Amino acid sequence: MPSFQRILPLVKASRRAAILSHQNADPDALCSAYALSFLLKGINKRIRVHLVAPEGVSRVSRQVLSQVRMRLQEPKNLESYDVIFTVDTNTISQLGRYESLLEKFEGPVVIIDHHNPDPRTLKTSSYVICDERASSTAEIVYRFYGELGLHLTRLVALAIFLGIAYDSRHFALATSEVFKLTSELVSKGLDARKAMRLLQVPMTESEKIARLKGSQRLSLKHVKGWVLVTSHVGSHQASLARGLIMLGADVAIVAGEKKSRVRISLRSTQDFYDKTGIHLGRDVARIVGDLINGAGGGHALSSGVYGYGKAMAALDKCLSTITQRLQSEEPDS
Repeated sequence: MPSFQRILPLVKASRRAAILSHQNADPDALCSAYALSFLLKGINKRIRVHLVAPEGVSRVSRQVLSQVRMRLQEPKNLESYDVIFTVDTNTISQLGRYESLLEKFEGPVVIIDHHNPDPRTLKTSSYVICDERASSTAEIVYRFYGELGLHLTRLVALAIFLGIAYDSRHFALATSEVFKLTSELVSKGLDARKAMRLLQVPMTESEKIARLKGSQRLSLKHVKGWVLVTSHVGSHQASLARGLIMLGADVAIVAGEKKSRVRISLRSTQDFYDKTGIHLGRDVARIVGDLINGAGGGHALSSGVYGYGKAMAALDKCLSTITQRLQSEEPDS
């Protein structure tokens, strides 16, 4: 398990800190930042912490904010901070306009994540605290509390619970260790059923239409017994990719394009990863991100790519990358 001990002197010496999450912050990013802010204040009572969610938060996160209230800042620059933290952000291209500001920042930058950071992100960082085995960044932050012997308030416990629940797909991907951790959180007085309702957001009409249009446009390819499905929509790429996996695809790749800016969402089943060893974030998204002058990364079963060019060309690069890996004689296990 990664340790927080090595950056304790840095936190104790700092007076102003900013915690940045990725664009359209999901509950893991948002709640990790919230829990981390209280951790920093528990270590250093004089530190001021600003939470920054570039370009706002996701729809489900807005629902979380109805119970876990926090003030989100939009600083014009980062020069006034002594230290910058990023949470749940494996590529700095996910920081929107703060990407260039972070690259110019001359102070220490601490990366806390359960994704494997890409090389560009590593280049900007002073400290990297990463655990790919963790279900979520919220789980990593929770372990810091235990390591440092700090007390969790009920709201911090709720935030961590929501972050873990969201990124483990409502515990569908949870390990025995995760269930143990969440039982500890529930013992703080949480109503687990009520908490889970905060993550249940009905689909909007535009999301429903995107899923239906994307299903009409899908292309299917069989490779070594696996069903690979591709499609394209103008928005809600991640939602459509999840839907295609539920329909029966082993791998779903969905692309979208707006003003030459390309966004791709990739999803796979656990069975596909277990039997092929193909990690969508490391083996596909990161490679394709470089090819389209952008960045990519994520989890083994869920990843994203951002870059420039034509959506269909980028989609083909993802498909060919996976196909080549499957057709190689000895895929990684």
